[in-house]
Amino acid sequence: MPTKISDSIARVLRDNKVSISEVQTLISTAKSQPITAETKAQLQGLLDQHADKFGSVAKRDLQAFLGTVKLTTPAAPTTTTPSVPAAPTTTSTGPRQIADPTVLTKHTTDTTWKPVQDGKLFVDGVNFDDVVQGSIGDCYLVGALSAVAQANPETIKNAIKENADGTYTVRFYEKQPSGAMKPVDITIDGDLPQGSFGGARYAKSRDGKELWVGLLEKAYTQWKGGDYEKIGNGGFSGDVVSGLTGKATSYSSNKYTDANTMFRTIQSGATNHRAMTAPTHGKDSGVDYSGSGVYAWHVYTVLGAVEEAGTKYVQLRNPWGSTEPGSDGKNDGIFKMKLDDFAKLYQGVDVGN
Repeated sequence: MPTKISDSIARVLRDNKVSISEVQTLISTAKSQPITAETKAQLQGLLDQHADKFGSVAKRDLQAFLGTVKLTTPAAPTTTTPSVPAAPTTTSTGPRQIADPTVLTKHTTDTTWKPVQDGKLFVDGVNFDDVVQGSIGDCYLVGALSAVAQANPETIKNAIKENADGTYTVRFYEKQPSGAMKPVDITIDGDLPQGSFGGARYAKSRDGKELWVGLLEKAYTQWKGGDYEKIGNGGFSGDVVSGLTGKATSYSSNKYTDANTMFRTIQSGATNHRAMTAPTHGKDSGVDYSGSGVYAWHVYTVLGAVEEAGTKYVQLRNPWGSTEPGSDGKNDGIFKMKLDDFAKLYQGVDVGN
């Protein structure tokens, strides 16, 4: 007697994790018997309800199998009554599901994947202040998203396409050995990681219904290996900007560039719609951040540079979407800093081309 698929599912869940070999056994079991709608629903339910127990490859293999399944339908009963053509029927299986990236190890037990109810790709267009970093150390990525949105919102709009089956395709650019930038398309579904508290686990928009921020972070994670752990421990904003624009970036160091030249570089970048970010120094660098309102090992979006009453300032934004020097009462992460303080607290500026 063939093994019931429900029995196989119960076995793989005993140790609260699903390995590649267990997925292969599940697929073999399913193939050994007629695959009905119920069988497919049981396997899909395993994926949907226990996503956190799958390794990324195991999840991808099972999802790929489900995407190719052809259901077995029972033969029509024999009858001597003349048949009447049945009315056409349609079934809705919902948006197509694609295997999701693996969340941070510390979040595996309290993260669920689900779409944002009534979510929209863009709400009132693209704005640099849409972007808010989540519970993951990818300020370099989120700060770069804000920078590109500030410099050229159309780049963000053109990077992500909503497909008819409910999925999204994001176009990045990957540098080849020749130096050429090759387009790479990454397709993801609309599920986003939610914490046990019910809100977005990682990057999000200020408007909880707007999706582009979380979807771009998810697609970038998928592009870089399908594991939030890989993108959540620091990186380079210039790589993210290049990945979105297909163009190289340049870096100006405060150590080797005098303050006035840096001021002109930032002004020119803003005028010419260049995406700009600025990293701070590490905690062991000798730079004292106490009382500054600025954080070590952090990346900020650079919005521009202005001169007011003879004093030069750099305009910045914290990708947290909050917490800034000064006390303007807004707590939106946006602030301006005297050029001399910027030269002391920040390593330099990455400027897009």
